[in-house]
Amino acid sequence: MSGIEIEPVALLRAARPAGESDIASRVTLPFPLGWPEHQSAEFRLESVSTAWDPVSLERLRALASAASGSPVDTVVAATSVLLARFTRSADVAVAAVARPVGGTPPTVSVVAGELSSDASFAEVLESIAAGEGQPVQQLAPGRDGVPIVVAPAGTSLSPLSLAGTTLWLTVEDDFATTLYYDAGSWSRADAERIVGHLAALLRAAAAEPALPVAALDIGAEAGTEFPDTTVAYEDLTSAPERFVRWAGRAPDRMAVVHGDVAWTYGDLLERVSRLRDALAANGVGPGTRVALLLDRSPELVAATLAVSLSGAAYVGLDLNEPGPRLATMLDDADCRLILTRAADDSRLPEGDHPVLVVDDVLEGQGSTGEFVSPAPGDACYVTYTSGSTGLPKGVLVPHRGLTNLVNWYQETFEVVPGDRMPQLARPSFDGWSLEVWPCLANGATLCIPDEGIRRSAVELARWLCREEITTCFVTTALGVELFGQPWAELGSRLRSLLVGGEKLPAYPPPGLPFRLYNVYGPTETSMLATCGEMSTPRSGAPPIGTPLANVEAHVLDERLSPVPAGAVGELYLGGEGVALGYLNRPELTALKFVDGPSGRQYATGDLVRVRPGGSIEFVGRVDNQVKLRGFRIELGEVEAAVRSLPGVRDAVAVIHTPESGGGRLMAYVRPDPRRRPDGSGLRARLSEVLPDYMVPTEVTVLDAFPLTPHGKTDRGELARRAPSGGGDGDAPATDLERVLAELWCEVLSIGSVSREDSFFDLGGDSLTAMRLAARARARGIRLGAEHLFEYEVLHELAAELEQGETNPGEAA
Repeated sequence: MSGIEIEPVALLRAARPAGESDIASRVTLPFPLGWPEHQSAEFRLESVSTAWDPVSLERLRALASAASGSPVDTVVAATSVLLARFTRSADVAVAAVARPVGGTPPTVSVVAGELSSDASFAEVLESIAAGEGQPVQQLAPGRDGVPIVVAPAGTSLSPLSLAGTTLWLTVEDDFATTLYYDAGSWSRADAERIVGHLAALLRAAAAEPALPVAALDIGAEAGTEFPDTTVAYEDLTSAPERFVRWAGRAPDRMAVVHGDVAWTYGDLLERVSRLRDALAANGVGPGTRVALLLDRSPELVAATLAVSLSGAAYVGLDLNEPGPRLATMLDDADCRLILTRAADDSRLPEGDHPVLVVDDVLEGQGSTGEFVSPAPGDACYVTYTSGSTGLPKGVLVPHRGLTNLVNWYQETFEVVPGDRMPQLARPSFDGWSLEVWPCLANGATLCIPDEGIRRSAVELARWLCREEITTCFVTTALGVELFGQPWAELGSRLRSLLVGGEKLPAYPPPGLPFRLYNVYGPTETSMLATCGEMSTPRSGAPPIGTPLANVEAHVLDERLSPVPAGAVGELYLGGEGVALGYLNRPELTALKFVDGPSGRQYATGDLVRVRPGGSIEFVGRVDNQVKLRGFRIELGEVEAAVRSLPGVRDAVAVIHTPESGGGRLMAYVRPDPRRRPDGSGLRARLSEVLPDYMVPTEVTVLDAFPLTPHGKTDRGELARRAPSGGGDGDAPATDLERVLAELWCEVLSIGSVSREDSFFDLGGDSLTAMRLAARARARGIRLGAEHLFEYEVLHELAAELEQGETNPGEAA
């Protein structure tokens, strides 16, 4: 037969009816092998082949015949199933080359769509044999999101057609297959694994074609196993008791510093003792919960320690959250007491909750009570996270997990009494506990910056150096901003910088004067579960490291079986850090905390795969949960809040990721035609019921949502839509206003800005404010991120800056 030459001369062009989703935009999953460390610039064509024994061959022929399919159809079906199993995705694509008939030109089609794990192999093969693939004019392997091409034997291949990471499978009439691959992109071991898994799947399908594809055997290869992480720490004293021990050993050592306030360990212990007595007088003890409604301060630290040493669990809340949401969490937690700094604080939620003013107690004299020693299984704190049902859920974290974390932290980062560590996070974020306990339980000094410093990467870097901070945790987005600061000029003492809370987009630049660690861990596993040092920059996304001491990790498929090495599966975490469950949510607790081989495990919902060497790569989610600026957000909770508003028939929340970086929470609304709402009005209403990080940047009203070819709401299409931005008011009037407007458009990825627009109403936040300030300074505008929090409207900001005689256009 004549050869078929397919050259990568154009992007994939799908011949499809108008209105359907573009294959090239949907099908982008790579085969989860071919690791970057295998790749080289040199192209080398190599191959791996497999043949069939007589019994298996007869079964394969019978399988194909029953579906009126060819050997190529059969291998295409098997390849699709294998891709779906390896990627944990139903949306896969395989390119199939049809044998030319009667002198007609060969055709190429892309078999793409949602492959149900409940479908049988026979059903999958029948749909492919029926010609449900979509024809394409030209195929560019490695660039079009089609990771593998299946062709009849005799197809002519060129090195160019294999460039990139695409694989080619040729199929003989007797089902013998040969995998051709670029050895510059793939290792032979990977190629042999693919062929081995494909052969095992075909044998299983031929033997039981009615079996669901998720249940088909894909080979006897053992699943990913991590090395034993067991560490028998000598000191299992609880974290709050360790603080008391340090206060007894070194009462004059500095414990907490905030501006002009400086408390030694002895000072802090005395205040904790007074507050503990007051808590006991109000009925606080083991088994009770106390709400902390205080801003970041030494008083908040004292309150946390006092609650813990009373045997109770603290519930960290944020005074800046809407009152109704705070009231919901207080009612759910059934707190015995609220600790605050002012009983008349207007931010306190309405209700009959008893309140204790911390400052009044700390100004008293003496103490009489004794501290309670918490048991390892006692609840230490409750952290509320976003809930998919529309209500936040409280996670009960035990002292056991905190003790293990403190031990691991001290051993890994060599925390010693002379160290200084910052306290940056809000008390409602579990990162707050990560900052406080490893510091004070190990005799170090906790340093608390003013609010304005937290909002500027420039000011924060200067403060870290000025305060001689040695070990620091920041959210990933803030960490990326810190990478670019002039550390050598500032004279940093920083040894270790930990970043976490969301996916690290790329390796840091070389030359940082400290060690960088990418950390990961759900609230349900005591804050941290994995950690990896980012020592050598490589291509691709940085991994989230390996399991911490006494943390068990398993990567499982939908049937809770281990996935093959390199395949995508859900991460299950066990060991010392597993939470007690969800407060007042027994059904959800039973669903998410399951029995594992060696105890309870938490089903994270995070999709991962394990790289050679054992490091874990984050891939995505099994649900609609997202991470934004370190906060965990259930899109379902946002959607429920939007749907509850008048005039809303349906709502979809998505994350839009612009080229400028970062993420934007967007909401799309299908209105009630009898009462069409206004998007800006809906957003204003949402700010009354949702915390600021859950309020969408923009709410857009659409007559109809885009649909996938299968009739489902196309969330991907909505996520790709750019925000409309502002610009409805008057155009910028002065040179400075026009320069600022241009910079706003750049950092917010919007098209236009009016002089009446607010930076934060357009989607700005503290991190984009930092980026804006950096770009403005490069243009000679002496703008700090703190200016935006005081003057968020464009013309007001420009007027303030003009008083400072800023000269836009000249580098500062």
